[in-house]
Amino acid sequence: MKKFVLVSSLVAALSFPALAAPYAIDVANSKVGFSVKHVKITKVDGVFKNFSANIDYDSATKSFKVLDGEIDMTSVNTENTKRDAHLQAPDMFDAKKFPKMFFKMTKYEAGKIYGDLTIKEVTKPVVLTSKEVLNGKTLDVTAQTMIKRSEFGLEWGSIFKDNAVSDEVEITLNLKANAQ
Repeated sequence: MKKFVLVSSLVAALSFPALAAPYAIDVANSKVGFSVKHVKITKVDGVFKNFSANIDYDSATKSFKVLDGEIDMTSVNTENTKRDAHLQAPDMFDAKKFPKMFFKMTKYEAGKIYGDLTIKEVTKPVVLTSKEVLNGKTLDVTAQTMIKRSEFGLEWGSIFKDNAVSDEVEITLNLKANAQ
């Protein structure tokens, strides 16, 4: 009997890590968005249309093992082509020189995703407040954080222009991923 309990415990312990599984992001049903105040009155929303992510989620511990992402900076869309062109210009994203933005998770604690965000080769730690819902083989993730664009070199040369757009930018992720 002791041998059976020992073998059962060993099998259970060895199979526990197998519950962590890679997930493929469903880009058509996911969104990487941002919002910023304009002239301290209105709010401008935008999204990035092209992005990818590596996700490894453990359903037993309800935690991420991996959550890394890459965003194509030329895919920015604020529903205003002139503004989108300016966002890609050298004084903002400088999308020709820095075509990608990166996020790499460093730690996960229930409801908090810690990681490094890299924009224009400037890397800063960020903490996203998150909620994950596992529905069968589908993982839904909502996560939000605030950054200061000036910390990533996203600022114009004029004091007036920088005051027209808030330094604080809210980043929102709505991700849907399917177990592989």
